[in-house]
Amino acid sequence: MRSVDRLEGLAISGTAEVGPLRFRTPAILNADGAGPDRLSLSTEPAPSGSRRLVLSQGTERLTLEVPVLAPEVAPASSGVVPLGGGCVYLHAPLSVPALRELRGARPELLVLGNARALWNDGEALVEAVRAIRTEVGGAPLLWGPRLAHPHRVPLLVYLGFDVLDTTEGELRAADGDFLDVDLGARPVPPDGPLPPCDCPACGGAEGDRLAAHARAMYRRTSTDVSRALATGSLRSLVESRLPAEPAAAEILRYADRALAELLESRAPLTVHGTPPYVLAESLRRPEMRRFRDRLVARYRPPPSKSVLLLVPCSRTKPYRRSPSHRRFAAALEGLPGVSRVHVVSVSSPIGVVPRELEDLPPARNYDVPVTGDWSAEEREIVLRGVRHLLAAGRYRRVVAHLDPEEYGFVLEALPGDLGTPATVLEGRATSAPSIARLRDGLARALDAVPPPTAGPLRTVEEELREVASVQFGRLAADRLFAPPCRLAGRPWFQRLTDGAHDLASLREERGLFHLTIAGALRLGDALPRVDVEPTLSLEGDVFAPGVLRADPAIRTGDAVGLFQPAGLAAVGEAVLPGPLLGDLRRGLAVRVRHRHHADADTAKTVPPPPLAGR
Repeated sequence: MRSVDRLEGLAISGTAEVGPLRFRTPAILNADGAGPDRLSLSTEPAPSGSRRLVLSQGTERLTLEVPVLAPEVAPASSGVVPLGGGCVYLHAPLSVPALRELRGARPELLVLGNARALWNDGEALVEAVRAIRTEVGGAPLLWGPRLAHPHRVPLLVYLGFDVLDTTEGELRAADGDFLDVDLGARPVPPDGPLPPCDCPACGGAEGDRLAAHARAMYRRTSTDVSRALATGSLRSLVESRLPAEPAAAEILRYADRALAELLESRAPLTVHGTPPYVLAESLRRPEMRRFRDRLVARYRPPPSKSVLLLVPCSRTKPYRRSPSHRRFAAALEGLPGVSRVHVVSVSSPIGVVPRELEDLPPARNYDVPVTGDWSAEEREIVLRGVRHLLAAGRYRRVVAHLDPEEYGFVLEALPGDLGTPATVLEGRATSAPSIARLRDGLARALDAVPPPTAGPLRTVEEELREVASVQFGRLAADRLFAPPCRLAGRPWFQRLTDGAHDLASLREERGLFHLTIAGALRLGDALPRVDVEPTLSLEGDVFAPGVLRADPAIRTGDAVGLFQPAGLAAVGEAVLPGPLLGDLRRGLAVRVRHRHHADADTAKTVPPPPLAGR
């Protein structure tokens, strides 16, 4: 039994119960057994061929008698050994059918017995995690015995290990190693002094200072992980610890590849703060991959846009508020038919960002170092987006306000038949000569394309439709914007109506649509669906025990429909991703925004009276 406070990667921060023990996850078992209230690990004599492990917290004890497989690297036939009391011993490689049977048994604790050996292989550890979390789900706790050094803890938590222990660090300290949360384990010369350290153990502890220091490092890294989870920066913490051990960087690379679907499913649609994307590993973060993939799969440039304008990104987000983009916008002012210009920013690690998607997370929330040097991977990310825009759009002309020295790889990829002038002079996109050249290039491009056939509101509607398409999918967006459809509100707060009822609303600071009941009904079977208990009153939010089934494609922050036998009962916002909505039995599941009551469906927008004589 567990609940969820925060999610990041495959980590779940919350409370959990295993037998008589109740504790916060992620948790670290103290192998020294010290402290009356600490979660501790100890051993007791056991019959030949087994080990008896005791997890204790105060007076509460959970005893596990695990088999010793001979040889250690060879598993039982299925790799799955029930221990009783909701605990299961796993030994990779694992039988997929045996794992699938575990899901129905709803185990509380999975012990990956050969996790330490799997770490040395690298890819095998990631494959074991993938098999466990894919087939058994996210509800059971996962323990990797003798796996954690202090510097490894953030990565292991990110990979979904809920329980770790200090055993390996204690052994390394006994061998004379000095453990560092940032630099890893380093041997200390027998006659040499300990490295400088401000931990309490090194500040005055007597006796075995290396062991006391090791315990202090586990406490420190546990605090670091808890703080990172609370602030949504666990991935940043993981990346910062990679230099401590090449194997850690290797395993993260395997994880980003093999666990890509699992990591994306857990990544929320909404972003808080401004996460930094500093290292090459940042390119592979799941939220960035999702934005780039959805752009290609779901987004189409608005049909009325016939001139593509490529511009550099800016440090300020959204880009349009930056001084540089304000100068670019000034160059467009007063040009005839300027609504036909499609402004698209080029950036790493996100690729290309059309102006109408600037508020869609994570485009609105990220920070990167800017040097003007593009790696091969960054170039391919940008070019993939540019190629999609050119193939899916109806552009007649392209203007590239990009420095040829820095963005030459983009200019070389643009087709010559669209007339692609580079308008930046002397490497300065915001200089007066460059801005003048930009305006002249746009004026000539607009003169060469047909005049607009739709008014400004039609253009805004096209842009909002593409936001909905990236959020919900193209079928859902087509249904949401099908006639009758009207826009109301302001640029920073748009309301979509059918002339009588609100369908959806969009605030720029969130970047995602909120649906009403009327809007949800329009989506039909394209609406992300959560089936809830028939007897649930829906007078408040929905908690996990009330969920029967959930669409696995649901992501945290998604607008979802709550269904009972009579049909759509409410709409809300998912607090958990779809795979966890069906797995967990505790905690908040969906925040309800609108309920399907007759008094809630009165007209919000009254159509104007007919004109006289009609």
